[in-house]
Amino acid sequence: MNKKDIKAILMSMRTSENDAMINKLLGKIDMIDDIVLQNAVEQVGGTKEDVRAFWEKKISGKRYDKTEKHIPINDMFFYGISENNIHLHLPVDLHQMISQKGISRTIDIVNLYLLDAIDRLKALKDEGYYKFQGKTGIYMISPLLAGRERKFLENLDFSTRIYKKKELNNEEFLKENIEAKLATDVFGKGKQVGVASIKFDTISSEEWQEKKQQVIKDLESKGITLNEKKSVEK
Repeated sequence: MNKKDIKAILMSMRTSENDAMINKLLGKIDMIDDIVLQNAVEQVGGTKEDVRAFWEKKISGKRYDKTEKHIPINDMFFYGISENNIHLHLPVDLHQMISQKGISRTIDIVNLYLLDAIDRLKALKDEGYYKFQGKTGIYMISPLLAGRERKFLENLDFSTRIYKKKELNNEEFLKENIEAKLATDVFGKGKQVGVASIKFDTISSEEWQEKKQQVIKDLESKGITLNEKKSVEK
């Protein structure tokens, strides 16, 4: 297997999420001595399938490493850097809130905090925060992203996708879908997982801001506020 073959495997795995990483890896392959490269191929197994599995593990590992260190952006959401995107993460245990507020109201509270987190991230980017330079959007992975929550996000122009348990338990499917592989790295294979993303260009538009403000007004009309989570913790 020569450099051209190895690079072809790597390029076939390119997505919008890993584009920058793929380019870096392709550059590294060009610089590696042919004998050293062949030895490396033999060490991972020698076949195209083995090489692909190696790249999948390497790419997924790097992406996950870059989103492990999360920083709080408000009382519910944390963020990390994930390639060209800012990765939003909800590590909060919602069981207490659900027991006190019910599922419907809890989802409304999470959604209000989500919009607050987006506002804060946008403000940091607009202010020129150096870690956000070159970041094009916001990206989320969550086992909660289904049904009503998915509809809420799509109404706000998020792109969404649901990976079912059957898909996440299919090794061949995971080999072809780096995003799905990342979902299993984060949440395991026992849960249906949803992903959602939105571009900063969309968030910055006057139309989207007006739509967001109307959603906030609708939530506030039901008595949903950013202080409601704190009342649960007292």
